[in-house]
Amino acid sequence: MTSGEGISGCRSPIFDSGVRFVLMSSRYCSARTPSKVAKRQSKIKNQKSPAFTLLELLVAMAVLGLMAVMMLSLTSSAQKIAKQTSSRTEQFREGRRAFERINQRLSQATLNSYWDYVDSSGSPRTAATATSFTPNKYFRISELRYLQTNAASLTAPRGGTMVGSSVFFQAPLGKADDGNLSGLNSLLNTVGFFIERGDDSKLRPETVSASKTRHRLYELTEPTENLTIYTKTSGNATYSGKEWYETPLDEPANSHRLADNIVALLFEAQYRNASGTPTTAFNYTSAPRGAATQPIEENNLPPNVRVTMIAVDETSGRRIADGNITLTDATDDASLALLEKDLTDNRLNYRKFESTVSIGPAKWSSK
Repeated sequence: MTSGEGISGCRSPIFDSGVRFVLMSSRYCSARTPSKVAKRQSKIKNQKSPAFTLLELLVAMAVLGLMAVMMLSLTSSAQKIAKQTSSRTEQFREGRRAFERINQRLSQATLNSYWDYVDSSGSPRTAATATSFTPNKYFRISELRYLQTNAASLTAPRGGTMVGSSVFFQAPLGKADDGNLSGLNSLLNTVGFFIERGDDSKLRPETVSASKTRHRLYELTEPTENLTIYTKTSGNATYSGKEWYETPLDEPANSHRLADNIVALLFEAQYRNASGTPTTAFNYTSAPRGAATQPIEENNLPPNVRVTMIAVDETSGRRIADGNITLTDATDDASLALLEKDLTDNRLNYRKFESTVSIGPAKWSSK
């Protein structure tokens, strides 16, 4: 038997490839022909090692890179949306605080009205008519005033444009600039709320040159020591002029900003008329009319006032200013609906605040 041969003349299954096979029986070896052995050897030689090719690595790296870009893009978009949402929430939070302040102040409005004699023409006793005065009937009398009016009729204290409705009244807020009056928390002040559209040239520091035009909600508070109303009504209960609110309004120092981007403010008085029928009015004044028969509104506070306010976010406020978007001036429910349509059509983000305020000091009487 020659070298390399197995049992019964069968070639030993030990190959140069270094792969060792166990010796088979003579019967098994005789069945394995040289051609089958060669095929087996060729198959073993052609087996690939378990590794990635360069092309496979490049494809894997490309896929991983694409996934990384997509994840970064999603993260960036999520951060942007979160920032915009946070900014919008903060903006509406400022509007919410301002709206709550209006409700709180309005609920404190007072007239301190009382009943007194008047003559047949409806005129009360004065120093000039003290000796000739003939009492005829009772009228409600007050030295204080309450007013809801269209803001367009007012002069903007900072040179802008007045928007929507406004309200003015007296309330015991105790604000005084005179230090001698500090601690007297029930002192009367003339209070008001209004919207002025204009730039912030009189609000920003002189070192800041950039101008920003916005709709801004302001609160007016006239200090007690400067109270204009008593200089007009003291000894003159029939006073029906406008100086009591126009004088403090003309002084910018009396009003301060509550919130930006407030595009609508609406007040609706709710009361019963002389016949007891429920009545509403967007324009309401308690000033004397000088009539022989006293109107129900004269020297009477409305028991309830519906307050409506619309705020937009900063992005929408910027678009209104930069894009010259014209908004309907809301002074009643019909124009308020048109304003909301303007906001929707221009895809502006806004929020509507609405409540009914009960004026505690109101002593409504239909008589």
